[in-house]
Amino acid sequence: MFYYSCMRNAFHTSAHNGAADCNTAKAHMHHALHAALLVIAYLLSSCVSVNVKHSSNMPVAAARLQAVGTPVTVDGVVTVASGALDEGYAVQDASGGIYVSRTYGTTVKLGDQLRVSGNITMPKSRQIAIEPVRIDALGSGSGPAPLEIRTGAVGPATEGRLIRVQGKMIADVEDDQPWGWKIYLDDGSGRLLVFVNTVTRIDVKTLRAGQHLRVTGFSGRYEQHTELLPRDSGDVVQLDGGRP
Repeated sequence: MFYYSCMRNAFHTSAHNGAADCNTAKAHMHHALHAALLVIAYLLSSCVSVNVKHSSNMPVAAARLQAVGTPVTVDGVVTVASGALDEGYAVQDASGGIYVSRTYGTTVKLGDQLRVSGNITMPKSRQIAIEPVRIDALGSGSGPAPLEIRTGAVGPATEGRLIRVQGKMIADVEDDQPWGWKIYLDDGSGRLLVFVNTVTRIDVKTLRAGQHLRVTGFSGRYEQHTELLPRDSGDVVQLDGGRP
């Protein structure tokens, strides 16, 4: 508009002065347009960076620290297959592990590499988990080696991870049907509850107080109790003679 006003004014002034005024006006307009484009480009780049930040993946350990309901995306290797304990499964990266509450009909196998997007949840069990909205397969391989740890050190710092302990049964197997059985192990550093889910079909009939066991499984929680959950019969080994 300003440019066209100058062109109209040129008919009422000398040709030289009119041309000079319009050239000056056009130069000012070009400078203003260039500055406006720079501002728009900066604002757009800022918006893009914010979107990327919110949609980018985070370490599993960082996801575990988020408030309930927070959307997260993590990459991890499956350490507990779907159906081993319930419909859910567990994934782990170098920083930690976390349970994923459901598969939506997809079979998830040990060693699968997944990208899981969803919201942090904490059901009555107090076990931090992801309620998934999207699951992407990234590949497959072998599961990570379990973390070897003392029985007394299993707790919040290990929750979500695949771990391995060994120790002496300090009591006979405790029947907790219909959900499973409770075994208490101690290597001298502190008592640990091993919860054997009925779904695993682990035979506990031969286990007795005083036996030494090596147990591998998911470091979890049920309400106020820290517990170790073996996935199948291969996770429970009697060190003083065979498997249960």
